[in-house]
Amino acid sequence: MRLSQTYYDLLEVPANAPADVIQDSYEALADIWNPDRFPPNTRQHQLAARKLREITAAYEVLGNPQRRVEYDRRLFEEHRVSGIYWKLRALGDYGPPAGQPNVPAMLAYVAGPLAIAFLAMPAYRRDRFVSFSAWQSILFCAAAYVATLVGPWMGLQRPVYWVLWMTGVTLYWIFLMKQAYYNRVYLIPGLGQLAARRSGLSGAPASAPKPGESTE
Repeated sequence: MRLSQTYYDLLEVPANAPADVIQDSYEALADIWNPDRFPPNTRQHQLAARKLREITAAYEVLGNPQRRVEYDRRLFEEHRVSGIYWKLRALGDYGPPAGQPNVPAMLAYVAGPLAIAFLAMPAYRRDRFVSFSAWQSILFCAAAYVATLVGPWMGLQRPVYWVLWMTGVTLYWIFLMKQAYYNRVYLIPGLGQLAARRSGLSGAPASAPKPGESTE
C-alpha cells in the first residue's frame, strides 16, 4: 500500500461510510481479487493474493468500530488528513459534520479559479472536502465564463440579460459558499460529480438540495 493511500482508499469507500457499506465493498473487492480466479504461479495470482491481504487488513480495522476510531485518530495525528472534518473523525464522529464551520472550504469558493492553490497546499490537499470545494469552484468559474461567451451567439447580448445572468451567478455563488462553510456536500448539476471524482469524495450524494432548500 502506498503511503498516500488510506484504508478507505483501499476499500474504495468514503470516510463517513457506514459499516454496511464498508462490508459490502470489502466483499465485492474480495471476490474480484480472489487468487483462486487466476492460474497458480502467475503474476496475476501473486498480485491478487497481495491485494486480498491489503483489503483484508483494511477491513479488519474499518470493520471494527473501536479500531476505526483509533485509525482515524492516527491519520489525523500523522497529518495525513486535516481539517475540521477529520478533527471530528478523530473523536469518533462518523456522521457528516454539517453545521460545523469550515472556513478553508468556503475560501476555496471565494478564490474562484485561484482555488487551485488549495489543491497544492499540504495542509489541504488531502482534505477531500476542501479539495472538492476547490474543484467545484474551478469548474463553476469555467462554466460561468463559457456561458458569457455563448450567450451573445444565442442573441442574449442585451444588457438586461447580462445583469440577470451575473445576478444569478452571484446568488448561486453565495449559496455554494454557505454550503461549504457548513460542511454540506452540494453537487452542481453536471459539474459536482466530476469535482467529487477528482477530489476522491466518492461518497457524495447523487442528488443535492436546490438553492434555498433547507439541509438541516
